[in-house]
Amino acid sequence: MLLHLLNVLTAFRPNQFSKKLKKETKEIHDKIEKHPFFIDLLSGDLPDYKYAIYLYNLSPIYSSVEMYFFKNTINSDYVRSKAVIQDLQNYNKTINLDYNKFNFNSEWIEYFFHKSLFFKKTELYVRWLADMYGGQFLKKKVKYSSKYEFVNLRKSLKEVRLLIEEGLNETNIDAFIGETKRTYEFHSKILDKIYELTEESL
Repeated sequence: MLLHLLNVLTAFRPNQFSKKLKKETKEIHDKIEKHPFFIDLLSGDLPDYKYAIYLYNLSPIYSSVEMYFFKNTINSDYVRSKAVIQDLQNYNKTINLDYNKFNFNSEWIEYFFHKSLFFKKTELYVRWLADMYGGQFLKKKVKYSSKYEFVNLRKSLKEVRLLIEEGLNETNIDAFIGETKRTYEFHSKILDKIYELTEESL
């Protein structure tokens, strides 16, 4: 398993703009990785209902991104929304929630639709790469892990990264970095709201 993951991580050699993107967004990326939501998830202390609400809020984000970038593909490695829904349905077998009370993504989605197609790719960087990299560790900690399962992780990772890099240049890289940070911030806000929930609020 470790050897396979190392092969995946070295499957793509980023160009100078991709390297700058990673460097300039490292601080906010690391901050989210250390969010109490993920700390509890990794330690096994995150309640299933909080993770289910997380999936519920991410589902329309995945669907929105796919509508622009993967509309004509049936490749499950790219169409992640189906995997998210599958996991959510499995959680719903034992969890009974009124999800309408926990819709925290409206601001994120509205902002997404107002962005140009080029800047919409920041969602691929924040969400798809997160599933392809960190998700390979997280899938061992969740009850249902379709969201983190890929048919050909190495190939799909390379192709998604190439899609992200396409069009990146010295005139737009700084703006792309700024938009990526904003996308991370939207994700973080959802984590904050979910983490603050208690069973009494259900």
